[in-house]
Amino acid sequence: MERALRIITWLLRIVCGGLFIFSGFVKAIDPWGTIFKVEEYLNAFGFPLPVALMRLGVFALCAVEFVVGCFLAIGCFRKSCPVFAGLIMVFMLPLSLWIAMENPVGDCGCFGDAVVISNWATFWKNVVLTAGIIWLIKYNLLGICLITPAVQWLAVVASGCFIVAIELIGYFYQPLIDFRSFPEGTALFADNNDADSEGIDVFDVDTGDDMNEEAVSTGKELVVMMPNVAYVSPSTTWKLNSLYEWSQDNGVKMIGIVSGSREEIDEWEDLSMASYPIYLADDTAIKEVVRGNPGVVYLDDGKIVWKSTLSAIDIDDFLDPGVSRDAGTFASDNERFLWNCTLIYLLVMAFLVFISFTPRMARMLVRIGSTRGVRHH
Repeated sequence: MERALRIITWLLRIVCGGLFIFSGFVKAIDPWGTIFKVEEYLNAFGFPLPVALMRLGVFALCAVEFVVGCFLAIGCFRKSCPVFAGLIMVFMLPLSLWIAMENPVGDCGCFGDAVVISNWATFWKNVVLTAGIIWLIKYNLLGICLITPAVQWLAVVASGCFIVAIELIGYFYQPLIDFRSFPEGTALFADNNDADSEGIDVFDVDTGDDMNEEAVSTGKELVVMMPNVAYVSPSTTWKLNSLYEWSQDNGVKMIGIVSGSREEIDEWEDLSMASYPIYLADDTAIKEVVRGNPGVVYLDDGKIVWKSTLSAIDIDDFLDPGVSRDAGTFASDNERFLWNCTLIYLLVMAFLVFISFTPRMARMLVRIGSTRGVRHH
């Protein structure tokens, strides 16, 4: 009977921990997407929070979910971790029921943009998760901890540093994994001749006429996107104009796509003295394409090659003679960075497991040796 309980406990550790890990990780990958979703919730509740406090809360939520999931899965803090997870579900379960019944937002966002499920599916997922956590609160001590309590604080530090690093990259640069509708290799602009085209629509700032055909280009193209032109820092104007001159010198088309009122756009054009054409798009569509204000998207024959915030492009003056003529070199290697971070984290956790089991293995070898010695006598 006890063996069956141990097996069930380990299975529930993996399932419940895995759900927490996945939920925290995919939200941390794209913190801006999580921030936008939380803003939806707060607007629906009529309960606005100061921006700084709300963003800090988003960072904390993602990190806590991930760390709790890791510790459930590997058995750290066997008493307190399931209790803490249970406290989270005391809040999340009734909240998800209310969301399912009232439907104030289209989807809960519990798995970010990676996996979109219905509000009712989210509620039933939370029911199953809560049941698993209740089991672990009662039986979790039946399973061993893979990391000994003496070094579990190191697991807290390693897990926290890993997930916060992922969040900071996603916040200040771009998500290391793109779960949105416009990953690399997809077309940016809608095709007016294809009703099923899923690209964004671009309009003339003055007339509101459709300008998709004018915006799209064969060959190389840089698209500067500003979801809120009124909040673009004036300090970006030199870098943008330098980028435009570089594009002119290197046969690359450059345009701006912004969201804002006619007055805000006029003010930006006067301030920046932009020579590149500027078009209008919905701010939600811009945020779906690229994070940052401004963000930059590089296209080849209308297909997305890379995305970046302007600040993440490590070139202050594109007119410097040493700057590459190939815009493809401006992008960072997100995939390599993510793999490197993940590998370092897993190696640290594996080392903690190793040093946790070393004394146990030594004691077992001593017992085996003692047993053999007794038999020889």
